[in-house]
Amino acid sequence: MIIGEAVAGLRRVAPEWASSITDAPVIVGFRNVLTHEYAAVDHDAVYGVATEDLTTLRRECASLLARAEPEE
Repeated sequence: MIIGEAVAGLRRVAPEWASSITDAPVIVGFRNVLTHEYAAVDHDAVYGVATEDLTTLRRECASLLARAEPEE
């Protein structure tokens, strides 16, 4: 849920950066299902995200952090 909230926030404050995250709208939507429609959660989908999709997201986030300029 934290990742989905972070991506939603990034979409609000820096949409050009959020656009470089694969499936950003899907990530936010998945967070909304986890939060508001818990009974409808597909546990196989959660497992798939945790075991397969996070690798791509981690790589994309690392790339975004590398592009960010440190604040002085």
